[in-house]
Amino acid sequence: MNLAEFHKNIEQVWAYVEEQLEEQDCDVDCDTQGAVFSITFNDRSQIIINKQEPMLEMWLASRLGGLHFAYKNGEWINSNQESFWQCLTDACAAHGETVDFKR
Repeated sequence: MNLAEFHKNIEQVWAYVEEQLEEQDCDVDCDTQGAVFSITFNDRSQIIINKQEPMLEMWLASRLGGLHFAYKNGEWINSNQESFWQCLTDACAAHGETVDFKR
């Protein structure tokens, strides 16, 4: 994946995340600033998803900790072979919101 594809892919991920949170009536605020996408919950806790351009990775930070994802075989997965979407679903649950990111 080249750099332009990397940015386009992650921006599509962010758009889908925001769309699903809205469609599933989650009580959160989403914000994008540069290479950082944040989801803020009612208790002011956050999930942060950011681009790590030098490594072509996407990082996810939440109450569950920090995870790094690389794009392999058409999917964002971490070193434990866990899907970004499942990890994000779990992270949202840890922050008090039930949401299903079906892909």
